[in-house]
Amino acid sequence: MRKLSIILIPLALAGCEAMEIRESQKAPLSQQIDEGRGVASAVCANCHGLDQQDALRADTPALRYVLNNYDADTLHENFEEGLKVGHPDMPQFHFGPLGADVLLTYLKSIQEPEPAEG
Repeated sequence: MRKLSIILIPLALAGCEAMEIRESQKAPLSQQIDEGRGVASAVCANCHGLDQQDALRADTPALRYVLNNYDADTLHENFEEGLKVGHPDMPQFHFGPLGADVLLTYLKSIQEPEPAEG
């Protein structure tokens, strides 16, 4: 049992240190937004537009309105795990935790209320 403790304690400490390093090396907000915009430009813009552009497909929301229709935390989980919602030919994406973080940070930075119909 003592040998197991000798092995596990350094591993646990290494894990804590890695979490602290990740937090301390977190990019500034402007960099996260830029990185998220890059992700959106590469995988979302062809259908949803970019920044304040309108959607390029009638069956998709513009990116600037996405969070009017989806809960940000749920969308983050979907981005992280593999998103498959929306129009029938929407590809499935797996962004991982950091990709989901930056993409959602970008989306939050461009959100607008949807215009009233009428």
